[in-house]
Amino acid sequence: MQMRELDSCTPVVCRMLVRLVVAEEVDRPVMLDLSYAGADPYAVSLTFHMCTDTTVHWVIGRDLLLVGLEKLTGVGDVQVWPCRDPGADRVHIALCPCPKQEAVVVTAPARALRAFLWRTLAVVPTGTEECHLDVDGAVRQLLSGPGESLR
Repeated sequence: MQMRELDSCTPVVCRMLVRLVVAEEVDRPVMLDLSYAGADPYAVSLTFHMCTDTTVHWVIGRDLLLVGLEKLTGVGDVQVWPCRDPGADRVHIALCPCPKQEAVVVTAPARALRAFLWRTLAVVPTGTEECHLDVDGAVRQLLSGPGESLR
């Protein structure tokens, strides 16, 4: 089977059901939308649908998720690691919104996360991220005043 090559303008999206660990031995299902765009090649957006009208949005490094499929990675507010149970195809993502709060742990299906990440690699292969950044556009945006046209 040959994978269709995606261009860097093609967004990669995925929706999956994850488990939000709210207490030891207690979790609840939450829908998670993953999104990746070649214009922001280092980042993956995670949008958690907590209830009918509440969402929580995080942006984390794609490399953190890639490494976290195989081993513990991350320092500070985001950590990712594979489930230790043999045969359990899950990945844990710990998100700490601020230093004084306890981290929230999300358990995601590793197979679905891996498939999503492989699709992002088809858009922007590892090591080519800097080629996809529009540094000039970012500088223009930073230097333009409020209400000025970015041309």
